[in-house]
Amino acid sequence: MDGIVQNIDSKIIDEYCIEFLRQTNPQTDNDINPGGYYKAIWARDAAFILLDQFLTGDLRTAVKQIAMIWSHQIGTEASPAVLEFSKAKGKPLLYGRGSPELDFRSNIVEENTLIRFEGALPTTIYYEKGFCEIYGQNPDIDSTALMIHATSWILSKSMDIQKESNNTDKLSHNISVKTRDVNPTDRKGPFFENSFSDLSTYLIPRMLKAVKYLQSRDVDGDGLLEQKHNEDWMDTLLRTGKVVYSQACWILALKSLSNLLLKVGDQSNAMKIKEMAQRAILAVEQILWSEDDQCYVDLLDADLHLDEKMHNRFVTQDISLYLVALTEGSDETSFKEDGQIHGKKTQVHEKVIDSESVNRALRTLDSLKKRIWKNEIPLVTEREITKTGPWVLKANEYHNHTFWAWITGIEMISRYRYGKIEDFQSLFSKFISPNKINQNMLHEWVNPITFDGKGAYPFKTGISSIRLAAWDHICKQGLKSSAD
Repeated sequence: MDGIVQNIDSKIIDEYCIEFLRQTNPQTDNDINPGGYYKAIWARDAAFILLDQFLTGDLRTAVKQIAMIWSHQIGTEASPAVLEFSKAKGKPLLYGRGSPELDFRSNIVEENTLIRFEGALPTTIYYEKGFCEIYGQNPDIDSTALMIHATSWILSKSMDIQKESNNTDKLSHNISVKTRDVNPTDRKGPFFENSFSDLSTYLIPRMLKAVKYLQSRDVDGDGLLEQKHNEDWMDTLLRTGKVVYSQACWILALKSLSNLLLKVGDQSNAMKIKEMAQRAILAVEQILWSEDDQCYVDLLDADLHLDEKMHNRFVTQDISLYLVALTEGSDETSFKEDGQIHGKKTQVHEKVIDSESVNRALRTLDSLKKRIWKNEIPLVTEREITKTGPWVLKANEYHNHTFWAWITGIEMISRYRYGKIEDFQSLFSKFISPNKINQNMLHEWVNPITFDGKGAYPFKTGISSIRLAAWDHICKQGLKSSAD
């Protein structure tokens, strides 16, 4: 098996991580839009940015933004008195602009459609323009699932912090090391005096409702969620069917929410959610693993809108999120290639992460390196696509065979956790070397032929994703204080 760790200088990795965090810290500001020319909130992007904000030490900003996003949940009261949000009321909801079935046209969500969407989050909150949008024919799985994951993870970690801080239940007393003005929910009120019980009362029912919606996306009952065209982050490739990345988002949501429910004492729901996560993992292993490809592959529907190249085991970089999801929720989340965890024998984590799944993960990482890495950088698709929509993409444009820091950060986390440290270091060196940030790589995407940065700049989602990879290393190495 290739990729065995060799000639690794851990000090270099430490320096990369700490210096990248230091130099990009200004990007963890109070806004959670993706940056550059993007002037709205995308829930999937916000999940990465919020996790980064929290790890940087700004819990209060992160939690207030989380509450604002959940106030836009479809079919849920938008303005609870406890948080006094007024700007969430009455926003029109549009859908279908990214759907070929709807001729790539926006439609207003009517009452009967609203009932079907109840519990989901919109793709985008255009807070300045005063409306929300579901980009595809249905709410995308990843936007809702990633926000469940980020919300649950942040609240769970916050509870741990509070237990270590004299058991106080007030947000304002001991969590945030920073104070910022927060927009677009810039309204004075008693927010920072709310207890975690108040926040749990507000957020947990909404997340459980979101889980119920996501469950409805398992149309055939096999444990996997189905999606229509452009209902994920690659909203031009027209993927339809059972997508590995979307299952990973679902599993992350279930594992993090189960952990939070256990901490707040709701053991009944915690166990139900945990069993759902285990069932989803089992379904991925049974249905989406390809022995021929030596990796996990999407099971896409043959469809007149879908590029023929994608009908036959087409590999995308975002399958690496499934490896992150597998290792999430355990304190022991880094595997060496000999089946050990930082020198300790691998322990089966609730009979989910076993030796076979570790072996499959390592083979997946090897396959990704062989099939999607070009000129020492990973691309989001293994080949160029000729049929895209609604934006007709050229080769090496946007989602079409390009480099994205956002998804590369995910792959870096997966490689780090499974002991591919040499690859982790190699990818990090594309962003900083030795102490200077490569600003070109902080664009939304990079043309792999010319290496020109394109799209939004600075693209905060990508920056936060790389920062999360850095945090993953630093927190496991006990270097956090050095990075503050």
